[in-house]
Amino acid sequence: MSLYYQRNQGNDSYPSLYSNFTPIGGSDWSFSTSVGCLDPNTTIFRKSHAEGGRLIPRCTDYDVFLETTMKFNNTHVFDFPDKCLSRVIDKFCTDHLLVPNIVHYVWFGGREFDFIYFVSFYSVFKFQKPCFMFLYYDVLPFGVWWDLLQTLVNNIVFVKLTPPTQISGKKIIYVQHKSDIMRLKILKEYGGIYLDTDQYILRSVNEFRNKECTMDRGPDGGVANAVIFAAKNATFINIWIDSYRDYYPNKWGKNSVKMARNLSLKYPQYIHVYEVNCIFFPGESVLYNGNYKWSHSFAIHFFNKDYYYFSKKLGKLNPNTIKNLNNTIGAVFRYILYGNKELCK
Repeated sequence: MSLYYQRNQGNDSYPSLYSNFTPIGGSDWSFSTSVGCLDPNTTIFRKSHAEGGRLIPRCTDYDVFLETTMKFNNTHVFDFPDKCLSRVIDKFCTDHLLVPNIVHYVWFGGREFDFIYFVSFYSVFKFQKPCFMFLYYDVLPFGVWWDLLQTLVNNIVFVKLTPPTQISGKKIIYVQHKSDIMRLKILKEYGGIYLDTDQYILRSVNEFRNKECTMDRGPDGGVANAVIFAAKNATFINIWIDSYRDYYPNKWGKNSVKMARNLSLKYPQYIHVYEVNCIFFPGESVLYNGNYKWSHSFAIHFFNKDYYYFSKKLGKLNPNTIKNLNNTIGAVFRYILYGNKELCK
């Protein structure tokens, strides 16, 4: 039986905070019926969005342009920072909104690109339609899902960087702290949307691109940094970077989600924090043990460290196992890949 869990009572009554806002997922959230699901092998996994070639930004002294190539062998790599990428973003990825429609991912450590990461990247490509998706890495991911992603998505740009080893004279112990630091430096340099690799987009997030810096309240009360919207050289991002003068290498979240919350209270004029649980909620227990009604969500964070704990019970996720996975993660994955959240026949 499906479990409904909401942080606020009256889950069908939402404040009118967004323009052009429409609930998603349909009106029936009982998960008591099933539908025929399309076979992914004959739909999205065989339909290449990159048939016309992969897009590679290029710069000369006098021009900025996009080159197309049919090669998907990771040979076209930029370094960070790169002035060419700034010029490309300025020419191709700016519009009337303050935050450019580009998405940044940070990937440290050579490891396999699991199905759960594939769905994250694909959700961004499908619903947000970014100008570019930038992957900042020290060692590229690998695996069948990584190979497939590159044949489906033609606007991923590879940016090579070396993870920082220390800051403010202190050694950085955790790889997560290295990512925390780099995401801020990336946003300062280019602006855009930073996403963790376990963040899933459910609809366009352009609503959050209209302010210089926007973040969302996490389930623990902190200002979560798995999603950050920021204009280039945003004041709040600069203040946050400066706060690393007091770096706490052994304290989890001290310089990230806790610092973001403290700074948002101290400098509210430089950041907009949404309080309506539209990006992160619910917590892990409902993600894996029940069904949360996400009809008014823009995105959901799946906490991959918890997924690997629950995967002993769920099993390895793939396009077939999600068809009858009766919980939030199953419904969301079906919605992203099949266009319907319902259980499959």
